[in-house]
Amino acid sequence: MTKQMDPTRRKQARHAQKAKMKRRRRQTGLIVTAVILAVAAAAGWFFLGDHEPGETRPVETVPPETIPAETQAPRPQTGTTVITIAAAGDLNVTDYVLENAAHENGYDFSGTFLDVAPILSGADLTLLNFEGNLSGESYGYATGAAPLELPKALKAIGVDAVQTANSAAIRQGVSGLVTTLERFETAGLTPLGTFADSEEFRRKGGYEIVEVEGIRIALIAFTKGMDNLGMPAGSEDCVNILYKDYSSDYKKVDTDGIARVLRNVAEEQPDLTIAMVHWGSEYNTEISKTQDKIRKQLQEGGVDIILGSHPHLLQKVDYDSIGKTLVAWSLGDFFGDAVMAGTGYSVILELEVTRDNATGEVYLSGWDYVPIYTLKPEQSVSGGHRVVRIREAMERYEQNFVGRITEDAYASMEKALGKIEDKLTPKPEGEQSQ
Repeated sequence: MTKQMDPTRRKQARHAQKAKMKRRRRQTGLIVTAVILAVAAAAGWFFLGDHEPGETRPVETVPPETIPAETQAPRPQTGTTVITIAAAGDLNVTDYVLENAAHENGYDFSGTFLDVAPILSGADLTLLNFEGNLSGESYGYATGAAPLELPKALKAIGVDAVQTANSAAIRQGVSGLVTTLERFETAGLTPLGTFADSEEFRRKGGYEIVEVEGIRIALIAFTKGMDNLGMPAGSEDCVNILYKDYSSDYKKVDTDGIARVLRNVAEEQPDLTIAMVHWGSEYNTEISKTQDKIRKQLQEGGVDIILGSHPHLLQKVDYDSIGKTLVAWSLGDFFGDAVMAGTGYSVILELEVTRDNATGEVYLSGWDYVPIYTLKPEQSVSGGHRVVRIREAMERYEQNFVGRITEDAYASMEKALGKIEDKLTPKPEGEQSQ
C-alpha cells in the first residue's frame, strides 16, 4: 500500500528538489562544456599536456543548436529517479477575492499566495483547478472572469497546468473559452480539458503530455457540466464532459466519450496518467454511484491518479493497492471566499513518483499533504486576504512573530487541522474504497 511520506523522507525530497533545480540551471552549461572538450580532443587540443608552458590555445564555442541529441541528459540506467507533484483544489474567481486584490492600477496578487509558494514552486509539477475564465473585463462571480494579473501570479509561484474543464468553462460562450485558452498559454500555463475547436481536440486527443526528469506524464481533465449550459452545435468537443445529460440530471455517464480520451492516451504510452475531474455535488461530501462508476472506468483505463474538484469541501483520499490508483475525491477550495462551512480549509496534495531506471517502471511511491487555510483580512494583524499554511501560521502565532494571525484565527485553524487529519489519515487496507 502506498503510504504517506514520513518527515525524514519529506525532508530528503525537499533537499533533492533543490539539488535538481540547481542541476537544471547548470545543465546547459555542462552540456556545452562537454561538447567543447570533445571537439578539442578531436582537434588535438590537449589542454593538460599537449602544449608548452605558458602557451594558450584557442577555444571554439559550439552553438546550442548543434549539440548532438545523444549528449543531452542521457537517461540514467541504474538507481531511481524521484519527482514530486503538487496538486491543489479550486481557485474561485469571486467578487470578494477580487475586491481584496484591487488596487488603483489593477490587481495585486503578489501577497495572496506568498505563504504557499515554496510548496507549489518546490514541486516538479504543480496542478490546480481554475474555476473561471480570462475573457472580458467584467470580473467576478457573475461572469466567472478573472483579470490577467491572476494567471501571471499563478505562474510566478510555480503553477504549471490548470484545469479549465469545469463549471465556468463556457460561461462566456465558446469565444470566451477560446480567449481564455489563448491567455493562459500566453501566461505560460497549460489549460487542461478544454479546446478551441474540434480540430484542436482531434490534434491533441483530449489530453496533454508533459515530461519531467524523463518521466512522461499524461494529463487529462473532465467536468460533470457547465452551470447547466449546453455546448453549441459544432463545438461539442471543446470541453471534455463526464455525462451525456450534463445540462440536466447528471445520471447518464458518457462512457463512450471518456473511453475515447482514454484510448488516445493509451496510444501515447505515457509513464503515468493523471485525471483531474470536476464532479460530485457542491457543499456535499457524499460520493455518488456515478462518481464511483467514473472512478472505476478511469482506473481500468490506465489512470494512476485522480484529482477531484467541485464540492468545495475536502474529502477523503483513497489508495487502491490492487489497481494501484490514488483517488483524491475532492481537494476542496485552494482559495476563495471561505464563507460556507468547511470551505476555509483544504490541503495541497504532495505526490511522490518514482522510476526504476533499470526496468523503466514508474509508480506512485508516496503521498503527503500540506494543510492550508484561507485567511481573511480581519484574521491577521497585518491584514490581507490570502491562503496560508496552517501549521506554519499557528507556529508564528505561538512564537508571537510579526504578522501573526489573531487568536480567533488560531482557534479556527486548530479545529480545521483536526478535521483535515481525520479525513486524510490512512485507514487500514480493508477500509479503503475499492
